[in-house]
Amino acid sequence: MLIITRRWLLLALAIVVCVAAGLGFIMGRRTEYAAGPPVAEEEVTDQTGRDQVAKDTIAVSSEDKAVSPEDKAVSPEDKAVSPEDKAVSTVDETAGGQIVPDEILDDEPVSEMIAIVPRSKMPIFYVETKEPAVALTFDISWGQQQVLGVLGILRENNVKSTFFLSGPWAKRYPHLVQEIAAAGHDIGSHGDAHVDLSNYSKDEVAKNIKTAHEDLLATAGRVSPYFRPPNGDYDDVVVDTAASLGYETVIWAVDSLDWKNPGVDFMIERVLGRTFPGAIILMHASDSSQQIQEALPLIIDGLRQKGFRLLPLSELAKLGVLARRDPR
Repeated sequence: MLIITRRWLLLALAIVVCVAAGLGFIMGRRTEYAAGPPVAEEEVTDQTGRDQVAKDTIAVSSEDKAVSPEDKAVSPEDKAVSPEDKAVSTVDETAGGQIVPDEILDDEPVSEMIAIVPRSKMPIFYVETKEPAVALTFDISWGQQQVLGVLGILRENNVKSTFFLSGPWAKRYPHLVQEIAAAGHDIGSHGDAHVDLSNYSKDEVAKNIKTAHEDLLATAGRVSPYFRPPNGDYDDVVVDTAASLGYETVIWAVDSLDWKNPGVDFMIERVLGRTFPGAIILMHASDSSQQIQEALPLIIDGLRQKGFRLLPLSELAKLGVLARRDPR
């Protein structure tokens, strides 16, 4: 009986120990579980706060979008962006409007934009030809001391050339104009008033050319379709206006600089050294060119020794294409 009692006591003790261990395990789990909810609650609270902030932000943005008319009126000072501000937010349009860092843009080539007005039609500078022929041209706008001497030299050397005469000069010396025409030279227009026509309007340019044309036609009886603007000054308006009136604007390829009276030898060397097939050579028969009668015979001889034929511009133009590229 005693043995049984001890056995039951041992069994009971084992049961108690097991129950206690189980209860301890269960209580520990419940304690961990009980400690969890406050953390989750904090996260929920934090998320709720963030949601509230987002709602407040949206509300503020909506208020910002409602701009009053007074706010829409931006002053010129606000519109003006300083170079420093532009440097901070440079937008590369090729990148879809994305902001490109300045250090990337620094590697790109920089080009300077220059406003260039294209010429719709260039004047004539020479005739593009392989033929060894050139044109001597003479401008006259004032004086009568040189022209007869130049005509005599051309006659003695059997040279036909082109004279560009101003209208006022033709009116003042009609007998000299008739001498030039009778000798068989081309008579082109050097305009009316001796001014830089690029400074004038289309109507004023047209009036200048028309007036000279009428004066030349009245004194010479004929006018070649060539116009040399005073001082060789031209722009699109001058070239286009002359063309609309039936004239080709003619400049030159070689300038003898005789109007500067640089010396006979200088003029000869300059002309002979720069002349090429098809060249249009500029000289003067005005009184300003005081050395032309000394230099002209030697220039004619030198050009012929080089194998060039000397033709009026109307004949030279038949040997090739009118060249509108400035070779000077």
